[in-house]
Amino acid sequence: MKINSGNETQAIHVYFNEQLNDPFLFQSLLNGVEEEGVPSFVKEKLEKSALELSYQAALESTLGVGIGIGEDSQVILHYTKLAKSQPLFNINLKETYKQRVLGANAARLVKGIPFKSFEEDKEEMNEHVQIQEEAITKEDIAAIVAIVVKLLQEMK
Repeated sequence: MKINSGNETQAIHVYFNEQLNDPFLFQSLLNGVEEEGVPSFVKEKLEKSALELSYQAALESTLGVGIGIGEDSQVILHYTKLAKSQPLFNINLKETYKQRVLGANAARLVKGIPFKSFEEDKEEMNEHVQIQEEAITKEDIAAIVAIVVKLLQEMK
């Protein structure tokens, strides 16, 4: 993965909205690309729409493949040979197990080999996914703590 502002190397371009401001939020996606042996180029953009970001990324990539991550947490994989309104894949950023598959599929599109399925066993996918603390909200943590406290009280 390269993060800079002037890259002409052959790579899948990954553009994300500035509101996200942390590439760690989509590290699993980048890992999926890397595992398939294709370089990625990551760039922060002002654009808010994942569709716009993905299409722009595909157009600017010498490989013709781009991924856009919008402020609404949508992650879209696009290909220059498709109409702008017809992206290839669309997932939610919170679906960490699908991020890796989408990244791998972007690389597989470049390599011309069959795509991985998003419907594979989530347990199997989660074995390879690092826990991302930023993806857990304060509300999630509060709910977990409440469950643990309740279980501890029941044990008394």
